[in-house]
Amino acid sequence: MATPSPSVAGAVRRSRPRPVRSVIALLGAVAVLATACSSGTATTPSTSSPSPTPTGSTSGVPGIHHVFVIVLENEGYDATFADPAADPYLATTLPASGALLTHYYAIGHLSNDNYIGLISGQAPNPMNQGDCPVFSDFPASATVATDGQISDSGCVFPAPVNTVANQLTQAHLTWRGYMEDMGNVAGRESPVCGHPAIGAPDHIQKAVPGDGYVTRHNPFVYFHSIIDDQALCDRAVVPLGSSTGALPAGTPSGISGLATDLKSAATTPNYSFITPNLCNDGHDAPCDNQPASPSALTNVDSFLQTWVPLITSSAAFRKDGLLEVTFDESDSGDSTSCCNQTPGPAAPSPGLSGPGGGRTGAVLISPFIRGGTTTDVPYNHYSTLATVEDIFGLTKLGQARSTSATFGKDVFNKVG
Repeated sequence: MATPSPSVAGAVRRSRPRPVRSVIALLGAVAVLATACSSGTATTPSTSSPSPTPTGSTSGVPGIHHVFVIVLENEGYDATFADPAADPYLATTLPASGALLTHYYAIGHLSNDNYIGLISGQAPNPMNQGDCPVFSDFPASATVATDGQISDSGCVFPAPVNTVANQLTQAHLTWRGYMEDMGNVAGRESPVCGHPAIGAPDHIQKAVPGDGYVTRHNPFVYFHSIIDDQALCDRAVVPLGSSTGALPAGTPSGISGLATDLKSAATTPNYSFITPNLCNDGHDAPCDNQPASPSALTNVDSFLQTWVPLITSSAAFRKDGLLEVTFDESDSGDSTSCCNQTPGPAAPSPGLSGPGGGRTGAVLISPFIRGGTTTDVPYNHYSTLATVEDIFGLTKLGQARSTSATFGKDVFNKVG
């Protein structure tokens, strides 16, 4: 089948700041084309450098044991990877060290449904398509299908709905969600497992001076399977901290941030999900929580230039790591999709005006990937989840089960 292409020419490339966004307005966007996920080509640079010896897996994914995922905000491929002048570190430096996925897609609009999909395979529903202004449970009548997909619409998923974090815990593997700025302002949210009370309006929807954390970009707290185990949530959903290891005042003793955890392979989680604050993820410009900067993408580059070298120089990454950097969704004018994505039972249009969240692109870096690789094989957020589950030998959840787009040899091309 043909490589998918966006169906909206000249789509709007920015829609920020948008702390409050109108679903009704987006429903007036133009129609989009869903495309299947089975074709594409990869370009691999010639190199004679030695390859690591992977342990392998039943799916053919190499022997990776430490995964890092960084999620940025609200940009389409044309505005980022295709425009190196706007963000040279993201668009030029990182692809030179790994694989650029030119046809990687988000799975919906607005933000929260994409974060949820990345860790659970749950399709968008009307509540999380609207970014969950109320931290509400699903109705008691909601049912869970055999693949884990829930019916109806809601924000906080009931305990029977699993995530990759639950799977890792059950497999005696480690994980952490690192949330930048969580707990920076005392009383706004807890520095660990920070979220509103069930059923309460979410007052953590925009940045304030000194604190750019928002609940909707922290997918872990939307699952009773995580937050009902308070001890687990408190030790696993933690502040990112500074690059020197400093944490917000009030952080419980025994909690460490990413910089500290990276100091040894033994303390580095098998799975790390990293959410920058509303300034550093590119969502806000100007920013309420940080000094002014030239642009949102300047903030993105600055964040990545700080954290990516800390990750890629760590013992865990050098041994068997994988880093992915992508965006939650494309701009609001692009609702294209790929990879056999289908709607959930409650939202016929995951992208509000179309079948997906648009083309965002992604870059992956690993000892098992040759630097300078480019692939136009279509992938999406469910592909990321499916790949993580393959890496750790876990059962695929939700739409990760139905996609055929686990990252393949076009990406992992430095093995054997």
